[in-house]
Amino acid sequence: MIHFSSSVYAQKFEFKGNRQKQVIDFVRVKNLIIIPVYINEKGPYNFLLDTGVSQMVITDTTFLNTLKYKKFQNIKVQGYSLGEEVQAVLTRDIDARVGKATIKYIPTAIFKEDIFDLSSYLGVKIYGILGYYFFNSFVVKINYSSSKITFYKPGSKTKIRGSRIPIQIHNSKPYLSAEMNIPTLGNSTVELLIDNGSSHPLMLESLNELPFPLPAVTIPANLGVGINGPIQGSMGRISTMKIGDYMFENVLSGFPNFNSERGTIEGKTRNGSVGADVLRHFLVTFDYVNNALYLKKTNNYKDKFDHDMSGLEIYVKQASYDHFFIGRIEPGSPAETAGLQINDEIIALNFKDIRLYTLDGLTELLRQDDGNQLLIEVMRKQEKFVTVLRLKRRI
Repeated sequence: MIHFSSSVYAQKFEFKGNRQKQVIDFVRVKNLIIIPVYINEKGPYNFLLDTGVSQMVITDTTFLNTLKYKKFQNIKVQGYSLGEEVQAVLTRDIDARVGKATIKYIPTAIFKEDIFDLSSYLGVKIYGILGYYFFNSFVVKINYSSSKITFYKPGSKTKIRGSRIPIQIHNSKPYLSAEMNIPTLGNSTVELLIDNGSSHPLMLESLNELPFPLPAVTIPANLGVGINGPIQGSMGRISTMKIGDYMFENVLSGFPNFNSERGTIEGKTRNGSVGADVLRHFLVTFDYVNNALYLKKTNNYKDKFDHDMSGLEIYVKQASYDHFFIGRIEPGSPAETAGLQINDEIIALNFKDIRLYTLDGLTELLRQDDGNQLLIEVMRKQEKFVTVLRLKRRI
């Protein structure tokens, strides 16, 4: 989720001729959607498709030197973690294409620093983020099971499957209402940003301008990385959440450290956000023009919400996506008990060369099988260190 102070323009993606729809494949990593985007007919470049952004964002700083833009302004970007503002260039001298759909003069923020470092986080080279301008141009159907996106021209004769959930579009971002059992308060209605660019099921921030009530059991956690740095807080579980006719139980949620300025910056009062780990349970269709979200249950609907069971945060270094490093260790976690340290390079797992894994596959492995033991081998200051990591469900 990103906030820019500049206004949103009226441009839209369009097909040429009589084309009404298109289907494209996407790559799914940590529940996030990566699609190919052409910039000024060069590419394709890997972009995240994210309902939480308005202007297109280019995070790869090399574009500052390669793109030809004459009209621009220097801007300051305020991110979720509300730290120091980040410098960027805002321009409309850029065209973008997704499949056969093209948009001219799309407002684009080009970062002067790659603050997100999404490539290291996802293990795939990422060049930027695309959001509102794509979703506002089409009816967009996302099939998480088949990793396909179908996008239709608004008004085309297409039957949309699923239950209709009313949404509001505010400052180019979609919001919905949900019913939730809140600790100490019982069943209440909450307003949530729909943020498919967040891997988490839920992020709950505030209630009545105060910190959102915490469950009885939480653990400290790094909840991701915003423009201004890591988002610190806690992880816990909400007993029930209902969106439309769909009920979820024991839902994992992040609780960011409270900051009263966040709602003011975003321009809308909300309680939190619902992320991709909820949306992936459905066939999801966004219809911004008609203020609607459609959800249809898939085989993933009964999947439970699990948190990492190791206490490890793993990243890769750009240009070497088969080298895995430990970036953070949660206090009191199995990783700490096993004697692992920050900056250790993981070189083998259960006697298998780590290069046989992807970052996404390794992340999923550490989220399952409570009590499972893994033999992990790391390189630490030119010496090998071998230990047993016993996975444990901590929340």
